[in-house]
Amino acid sequence: MNYDVVVIGGGIGGLTAAIRSSELGKKVAIIEKDELGGECLNRACIPSKTLIDAVKLVSKTTKSNWISGKVEIDYDRLGVFKNEIIKNVKNSFTSVLKKYNIDVIKGQASVKREGEVEVNGKVITTDMMVIATGSEPLSLADFPLNGRNVVDPWTAMNLPSLPNNIIIVGGGVAGVELATLFRAMNKNVTIIELMPRLLPVPGIDIEVANEVKKRLEEKGVKIYLNTKSKIVKSDDKVVFTTQTPSSTEEVKGDLAVITIGRKPVTNGIDLKAIKVDSDQRGYIKVDNKARTSNPKVYAVGDVAGVPLSATKAWRQGIIAGDNIGGKNTEMPKYIPSSIFADLEIGVVGQTAEELKKAGIDAREIKVLMREIPRAWTLNEPEGFLKVYVDSEGKILGANMVGEGATEVINTLALAMELSLKLSDLYKVQFSHPTISEVITEISQRGIYGEIY
Repeated sequence: MNYDVVVIGGGIGGLTAAIRSSELGKKVAIIEKDELGGECLNRACIPSKTLIDAVKLVSKTTKSNWISGKVEIDYDRLGVFKNEIIKNVKNSFTSVLKKYNIDVIKGQASVKREGEVEVNGKVITTDMMVIATGSEPLSLADFPLNGRNVVDPWTAMNLPSLPNNIIIVGGGVAGVELATLFRAMNKNVTIIELMPRLLPVPGIDIEVANEVKKRLEEKGVKIYLNTKSKIVKSDDKVVFTTQTPSSTEEVKGDLAVITIGRKPVTNGIDLKAIKVDSDQRGYIKVDNKARTSNPKVYAVGDVAGVPLSATKAWRQGIIAGDNIGGKNTEMPKYIPSSIFADLEIGVVGQTAEELKKAGIDAREIKVLMREIPRAWTLNEPEGFLKVYVDSEGKILGANMVGEGATEVINTLALAMELSLKLSDLYKVQFSHPTISEVITEISQRGIYGEIY
């Protein structure tokens, strides 16, 4: 069968590429070896946020002294609810695929020459190809995954039950979100991080990382920073040796979750044969239109390199579909990131430290969440918003930690993408009382300083 476009991989990036290509008049097929929705829908973004929101709800009740009685999570029923959410979102995507007559072929794709894809023993021809095969966890020498008590994050999140003592290797985004989840379920949680700070991720301010560390430790999470570690035993308990700057000790747990190390998935695709370039780690090189070195091949999502996020994958799929369909569009300059920790985190653009290293003179404006009335009504007055601006008031980056950060950051991403200045934001009135008023306060202070 002949197609205008064949998308290999039915994750978020693959789905959006297929749908947009079809919207623009192309005959499209998706080849998916596992489940539509990929990592994000089936094992990562959607299930993790479902679980984290549930445990945060319980956490809020325990800190609210006007609520009496004991509130506990029924993990079995929560698992059923999580699976229903996944099913509903997947059904929504499936209905859109049917609406646009996109063929879904289940099987392992094999590509050995340009314009041909073999699946289930049949050869499909195509004018354009989109590679959306994602990434997968690495099993590292010091932390060998065994699928039993040493697992990747998504396996851990989908276990039918959890043991009492959990060790998380890596204090990045996945590590912090999982620590939030497991600790809220009254598990003993330890994070071991090689770097001297939590969340050693581009775009995240050190003060935000410190605020998250403080909150996790208040909740009872034990955190090792600047610590080398390796698994020395995992037959029953998982045993680590750890080397901090001042001591060596042994750390034991029932379950180890390894949140570091991923690699691109290109199994069965001969990149050299189709003249598609990749970097030293195997990620496919693309431009800001999602095009590879071969003009007839696009790549989107994790397989196309950092950031490895569903946010980027979603938009990159749309950009690929646009350009395949004849619309000349490019990736946004600014991709916001959201982290669903006990205190939410939202970041976009560069931090003060990154701007300084780049030789860019920037001014920092900061508003504490306790200065925003809505934060008090939600019983979450902790955290802050920091915005970095140039001499003309143009926003260069933002970091927020606190209630609603994952939503507020989108407004700031909008402002940055449209090159708005603080003076432009100052003209906008946000409704009261809302968390978004923190942006009003930022613009007020940036132009006139504090008024009270």
